[in-house]
Amino acid sequence: MPLQSFVDKVKVTPSLTTWTRLEPQPRDASMERSLQAQVRDPLWLLARQWQVGEFLGDDAGSPIHATIAAEMRTITTYRPGLNPASTVPIDPTLPIEVHVERELVTLEMRGSAQQGLYFENLIRQSSVATPEAVIAAFRTSFPIAPTSPDPTYAPPDALRFRSIAAGRVTDGEALYASARAVAAGQTPTIPLPPEATNPGVPAVISSFLAFRGSLFSEPTTNNPWQSQNLDYEFALGSPGTDETITLEAPEFPGGHLDWYSFSLDQTVPTGTQAPTGAQAPPATQTPPAQVSTTTFDFLPNQVVFRGMPDSRWWNFEDAVTDFGQLDVEHVDLAKLLVMEFALVYGNDWFWVPIPIQVGISGSDPTPRGTLSRITNLVITDTFGVRTLIRPSEQTQVNANESPWSMFKVSGEDIRSDFIMMAPTLGVTDDADPLEEVLFLRDDMAAMAWAIEHRIPSELDSATDAYALYQQRLKDNPPPAPLPIVAGGPAITYTLETPPPDNWIPMVPVLSPANELYLRRGTMEIPTQDGFIKLQARGAILEPQHPFFVTDRAVPRSGTQVDRYFRYTRSSDGTIFVWLARRSGQGRGSGWSGLRFDLVQKLGAS
Repeated sequence: MPLQSFVDKVKVTPSLTTWTRLEPQPRDASMERSLQAQVRDPLWLLARQWQVGEFLGDDAGSPIHATIAAEMRTITTYRPGLNPASTVPIDPTLPIEVHVERELVTLEMRGSAQQGLYFENLIRQSSVATPEAVIAAFRTSFPIAPTSPDPTYAPPDALRFRSIAAGRVTDGEALYASARAVAAGQTPTIPLPPEATNPGVPAVISSFLAFRGSLFSEPTTNNPWQSQNLDYEFALGSPGTDETITLEAPEFPGGHLDWYSFSLDQTVPTGTQAPTGAQAPPATQTPPAQVSTTTFDFLPNQVVFRGMPDSRWWNFEDAVTDFGQLDVEHVDLAKLLVMEFALVYGNDWFWVPIPIQVGISGSDPTPRGTLSRITNLVITDTFGVRTLIRPSEQTQVNANESPWSMFKVSGEDIRSDFIMMAPTLGVTDDADPLEEVLFLRDDMAAMAWAIEHRIPSELDSATDAYALYQQRLKDNPPPAPLPIVAGGPAITYTLETPPPDNWIPMVPVLSPANELYLRRGTMEIPTQDGFIKLQARGAILEPQHPFFVTDRAVPRSGTQVDRYFRYTRSSDGTIFVWLARRSGQGRGSGWSGLRFDLVQKLGAS
């Protein structure tokens, strides 16, 4: 048959293809056995475990019970600043941040008017005879001045408010200062009027003092703010019969405070002499620390993190965190340690919680800041073997090397086995800065500047200091340029070009110890009405006395210091409002425009 005929015959002949499919027929309706994934070759599993080194482990038991003995010491002393003689008993009702940051609050005109209205309402609501006459007497003794103490830089809205409040309300802030001085047995700057002794008036004044004192948390000791360093310095102490522990916070910038803000100053056993250069225990009478030992029994919990190796055979880990994709340099030891922990030893770590009370409660206002350390830790594993776990400080790995530890306070050439739990704040509500000063270096002028961006106004709010400078230029501009005289010189000479009014010069000086400081200076600014002097107007630059800042406190990046109000609730619901400071990194160097010996053509700007 020709090939073409065979092909044609195949095309037209239909084909029926059949096959037989094999399907399993379960003999049992249950799938229990099929889900077991039984393995018939256990020797193969043992071989696989031997290949991956599973049999190299020295101990195969897992911890099932932990017995812990912990020693806890209370923190009982607080030292503001550097002087050991200023050490006082710590206030157990205050968080540490409030203890450290708070400063005296002086209200301006708006606050004074509000306090005055409150005092006058107390007079009207009391049983005082002729209340309007008593109010008039206090308004006369404590008036709100009709003119601003600094009219050149007073905002227009403050001037309008003063014109309304002057003569119509008592200056409550001045009254508070005088009444508080009288209550303390001191002579007030402004004496109270004779009507203050009328029946019922002393009780009203006492209520007014209590109300004003409850508005803000204000200090009763020295302020730990170190203006020469632009940060806080304070210390907490735990004096005891066996040893005295001092924890210093030498460079606290303000804001969040935690255990890492402290350094161990020294630990001096009682009856021994303090080492050279160490601070001896304060001579003032301070309460000793309460030392207690507590024993806990716990079930150890395994450390768990996302992407960790699974501890069971034939289980696959989730791919949420791929530690194998970490981009690590050879010198990045921190990441290398994390990778080694996560990939090799991740399922070999266990943790045990230790309850430590931090904070205060209304029913038991005892100090709860604690120093705690583990004195004994015994682990029982699944085989019943009990193992004593020693602190890492007692383990010498290599000669002349310090052992590894975490979260423990340490100092210079000294390390403590205590872990600090300070009664610090949780959530706070911080207001916008009431005052903002930027310290920066000016390489063109070979000096530094303190720029007051924001300063408190008479309305107890922040105002733009540069806007006040622009207002001063409008009201009192610089001298008019010299006119062009026919046949006269075509040039003019300027001794110096002044900076803006909110740029306060910081001049470098040497101390008697040959240390470099920056001293707040001044400049005379020419105006059409004569010369005016640059002067600080905020509290940060302390215009009431000479102001010095160490040279290292103003680095190349600059330093910014803010004053602002903070609000929080403690663990027992108590509300705290205080005025604090905060220092941080600046914005780099700058130039004020200051130039000397300037010669230019007449008419040129």
